[in-house]
Amino acid sequence: MKRLLVSLSFLIFLIPQILHSQAISTSKLAWSEDAPTLSDAQSYTYRYYSDGASVGTPIASVVCTGITSPFQCEAPFPAFTPGNHTITLTAGNLAGESGKTSPLDFTFIVTPAIPTGLRIK
Repeated sequence: MKRLLVSLSFLIFLIPQILHSQAISTSKLAWSEDAPTLSDAQSYTYRYYSDGASVGTPIASVVCTGITSPFQCEAPFPAFTPGNHTITLTAGNLAGESGKTSPLDFTFIVTPAIPTGLRIK
């Protein structure tokens, strides 16, 4: 099984640091994938494991790019409840599933909704 590189990062406009974790409001999940070809990297099934879960959730809409391995992959960031979380990632194909990456700690922040009904009272 091809090993999943542990370099997992988040691409966002602004990343404030909060106690060694990343604050996330809107972003993409991004990682480097070691694979024989770009086609292989794109064909893998990627799963994320949140907060120590034993069952992974498939990641949809993964896009991998690059000329040589390791390829750069990204996907929309999954929905989380507000607060502190951890996430790990695996890659899989017909031969099986890779080991999990090291956990990445982050704080998920929900942007407030636009106020409505503005008026003078």
